[in-house]
Amino acid sequence: MTHYLKPEITTIYSHKPLNDLVVNFRLRKDTQGNIELREQFWRFETDDQARGLVPPVLVYADLMATGDARNVETARMIYQNQIEKHLLEA
Repeated sequence: MTHYLKPEITTIYSHKPLNDLVVNFRLRKDTQGNIELREQFWRFETDDQARGLVPPVLVYADLMATGDARNVETARMIYQNQIEKHLLEA
């Protein structure tokens, strides 16, 4: 979203059952791997999804949860550029 960080872990959210992805793409668990599969839990479309990105508030929350200074800095950028304006509209 910001092109400021290169992720250590790539998280893929899918609306299809995760077992189907594992079977169709012949995925195997790798404890040293850097890809994480998650079930998509939101039920709305965003402009970011058209670009293959999750909603900004999810990226913000994930980055803040790490506590890493650079991730927190990036989360604040996302908040200021993509989230705050929606809160001010209310």
